[in-house]
Amino acid sequence: MRSLRWPWTRRRPGGPGDAPPARGGWSLRRRLLLAVMGTSIGLWLTSLAIVVGVAWFATSEVFDDALEEGSRLVLRIGLPGEAADGIRGPRTERGDTLKLRMYYQLVASDGRVLLRGEDTPHTAFLPDARGKTMATVRVEDEFWRVHVRPGPGGVTAQVAQPMEERLELLEDMAENLAWPALGLLAMLGLLSWLLIRRLLRPLEETAMLIDAKSPHDLTPVRAPNPPRELLPILDALNALLARLSTALDSERRFTADAAHELRTPLAALRMRVQLIERELRLPDAHLRQLRADLDRCTALVESLLALARLEPRAEPAALESVDLEALLDGLQLEAMAPDMRIERALAAPRLRAAPALLASALRNLIDNAARYGRAGGRIRIESSRLPQGGTRLAVRDDGAGVPPEQRARLGERFFRVLGTGQAGNGLGLSIVARIAALHGASLRFEDGLEGRGLGAVLDFPPD
Repeated sequence: MRSLRWPWTRRRPGGPGDAPPARGGWSLRRRLLLAVMGTSIGLWLTSLAIVVGVAWFATSEVFDDALEEGSRLVLRIGLPGEAADGIRGPRTERGDTLKLRMYYQLVASDGRVLLRGEDTPHTAFLPDARGKTMATVRVEDEFWRVHVRPGPGGVTAQVAQPMEERLELLEDMAENLAWPALGLLAMLGLLSWLLIRRLLRPLEETAMLIDAKSPHDLTPVRAPNPPRELLPILDALNALLARLSTALDSERRFTADAAHELRTPLAALRMRVQLIERELRLPDAHLRQLRADLDRCTALVESLLALARLEPRAEPAALESVDLEALLDGLQLEAMAPDMRIERALAAPRLRAAPALLASALRNLIDNAARYGRAGGRIRIESSRLPQGGTRLAVRDDGAGVPPEQRARLGERFFRVLGTGQAGNGLGLSIVARIAALHGASLRFEDGLEGRGLGAVLDFPPD
């Protein structure tokens, strides 16, 4: 009849006997952030491609116009190499100002290069330029953009620009656009993370409200201003809590009604056994055992009734300042343990608790110590102040005690340590555990007096 774990207390995840919490699921916050950032990066790349494409088209038109103007100037100058060699426009160079140089040739009708500018290929851009004014050609393993203007005697002026230089200009433009865009994407990621975290906060608050529930607090979950998407989940959960509350109430009523109905026939049966003993006028071992069994059944019914009365209470007990000396005097300790010496060490003479419930808890603890302690042994009732401001109440004996590996089960309903040779129903410490829970106190079991026996320790919170 002893344990620290009882069925009605909430178990925190990760405790002994609990299944490990599920932590391998996917994160909604992470998926939302990845979705927002993935979409943003995709749109950014698309917009960058569009901007670069539009810039390429616009600059190509400008450069083509420059080539056309250059070819006109070459023919007007009259073909002198020195003058024509001075025709230079901007040329692109990375890290420098925009410069793009134009290269020219004067080509005869048979495709021979009559005159060319500095660094201009020896091979004609377009040996056969009939009918062409603008073209992209490959000369000496390099692509060129060429404008052709026909002149007198079948001579053509061909002015060109390397496509590589145009592409360098485009790369510079893309690079100048990329770094600010990357900075904006980083800001977008940070803002998205903060906003998603804030918007998902109702889920965390609702989870905290659900985690605060216990089998004795099955009222509906009332989340403050929940989002519309969360309402179906809350409605389904509240409906489940309502069904669970109804089922638990039915179970409690059945236990209380069954225990109450059993009291009368058990009392009548015990009376008949006593009458038979009186009529026989002789001690009969079978009748004595029958009467002891009836007493045990009656104690079991009384314990079930006590638990049934305590179970429906979800709210904390009504507390008041209790004089421990007076409370123990009212329990008639000598009658509870006539063969044992009961000591009191009440360093904290008063305790804030519900008097009736505290008396019931002490009665069960003392009865447990008297039942399982040694004949002629000691029971000591202690109280002291805790450093953090609470009060400790303990009942210790010097009996055989309970092995440490079995103490974890003390307080479970109907659990009894085998081999003690004592009758019991295994509900006394369950009642103590429930009373402790109603007071917000913790119950644990340790060694008793002088390293022997068992000590039941109740730590009450600060007043």
